[in-house]
Amino acid sequence: MKLLFFVLGTIFGSFFGLVADRLPQGRSLLVPRSHCEFCQHALQPLDLIPLISIISCRFRCRYCDHKLAVRYFWCELLTGVLFAYVSPLTWSTVWLLAWLSASFVLALIDADHLIVETRVFLFSSLFLLLSAIWLARPLYWWHVPLVLLSYAGLQLLLPASLGRGDLWLLAFWSLFLTWYAFLLLLVIASFSGLVFYGWQKLQGKVLREIPFVPFLALGLTIVQLAANAGR
Repeated sequence: MKLLFFVLGTIFGSFFGLVADRLPQGRSLLVPRSHCEFCQHALQPLDLIPLISIISCRFRCRYCDHKLAVRYFWCELLTGVLFAYVSPLTWSTVWLLAWLSASFVLALIDADHLIVETRVFLFSSLFLLLSAIWLARPLYWWHVPLVLLSYAGLQLLLPASLGRGDLWLLAFWSLFLTWYAFLLLLVIASFSGLVFYGWQKLQGKVLREIPFVPFLALGLTIVQLAANAGR
């Protein structure tokens, strides 16, 4: 059963990579069909098997031999592992997978474009909120104004240290998290972000801005999977 959910997760991971590539550019998710971005050759069914296709082609396009981005492989693998770990599926785990999947897509887009993609954020937020109410999950409404006030104080001390997109994301996520889980998420995100910044500096790269959503998504995933494992 775990293997089945892993395979299902890799299929979703492939789709998430497509969304992250096309949506910020205003391109349709349906047309044109999947194709090589370099030679524009339409991909055949054998080219679309998650993980297997890209490995069998040695991370190169089957038609023009151009090197493919490794991130497609990691999108499929990580999402497959996530689905397998969270299974078996219940309404609660479906809700959790939806939350973590949305954070994953937002992280991919932020890593590429340094934005919190509005359509993904609003659609996923509406779905998560309505389904949380339907599932009678606890909602910590008072966390939202506290997060906003904390942001205002942070801006006085460290101006422009956190983008407004990151703020709205954190404020919304705080609805579903205890204060302990929320603070732990921030600690993980901040620490991993600092490690990334330090590594980039060691490589001699100049960073004017760091995409923070990938680290927030990492913190959320660790916190939620740890909580799920403890149930």
